[in-house]
Amino acid sequence: MKVVVLESYSANALARLKASDIDISDKREDLNQADAVLIRSRTRIDADFLARAPRVKLIVSATSGFDHIDWKECKKRGVICAHTPEANAQSTAELTMTLMLAGERDLPMAIRNVRGNKWREGLARPRGLDGKTLGLIGLGRVGSRVAKMAQAFGVKLVAHDPYINFENFSHLNCLRLSLIEVLKISDIVSLHVPLTTETYHLLNQATFKEMQPDAILLNTCRGPVVDENDLMTALDEGTIRGAAMDVIEREPPPNGHRLLQHPRLLLTPHIGAYTETAWERASVTAANQVLRLQKGEKILDTLPLNAAWFAKS
Repeated sequence: MKVVVLESYSANALARLKASDIDISDKREDLNQADAVLIRSRTRIDADFLARAPRVKLIVSATSGFDHIDWKECKKRGVICAHTPEANAQSTAELTMTLMLAGERDLPMAIRNVRGNKWREGLARPRGLDGKTLGLIGLGRVGSRVAKMAQAFGVKLVAHDPYINFENFSHLNCLRLSLIEVLKISDIVSLHVPLTTETYHLLNQATFKEMQPDAILLNTCRGPVVDENDLMTALDEGTIRGAAMDVIEREPPPNGHRLLQHPRLLLTPHIGAYTETAWERASVTAANQVLRLQKGEKILDTLPLNAAWFAKS
């Protein structure tokens, strides 16, 4: 079996493949001989890519997201696609909590004050998380972890997820509401959905107007879930108080982009899954899928997308 690895994978993951006598290449010109391909989010899988890999049977992306994969085209050609949704869930939930705390305590301003020798001069007194209402859009792998972590800080939980059953909401002590109801009553709104036709620009001019003026928005899932132009307007006009985002529509943004300069926006460089633990776990999980193919076993966490994926994000 020949496997082409087009993005960075851990030495441990590659060693597992080599130990099973799998021929590994990192050259795109070898795609025409590939039985399987391992990627991450920078490789776009479309008809052109598949035309260069006529023998490929399996494509695995060591990511939780899958919007870079045209799974319909893969299905048409009989190619199995899989991803690694569990591998990055914990690290993404941890970053969500980091951004939530930083936003509520206005840490960027405090740090700027210290570096500018102003100490506490001009700093507003933040209220913290205790007693706040956290609204989760998506209560799947990441959203449910955020819910558990946030409860330790004394927040009240509400959520919208049409594909999670009532028992899961009850287990998390989380009130199940519609999207608009969540937006209306939440002090913090945190997004945990995949990028689909349903969720593209889910947060836009109309939905921002449903939020409280003192609310903050967190996005650690996919950039296009938020309409950035409408977000800038909402921040400028005070429709919402602020936002903290790890993902944006174009990464990295061009120099001088407003996203890089807005005083009410905290932006991190897509580091939700950027930990050694998550990277290693995703690498090994993806490599194990290739080993399952070699043994004729069932591939796990396969696409195509269906309604249940909304719940699993």
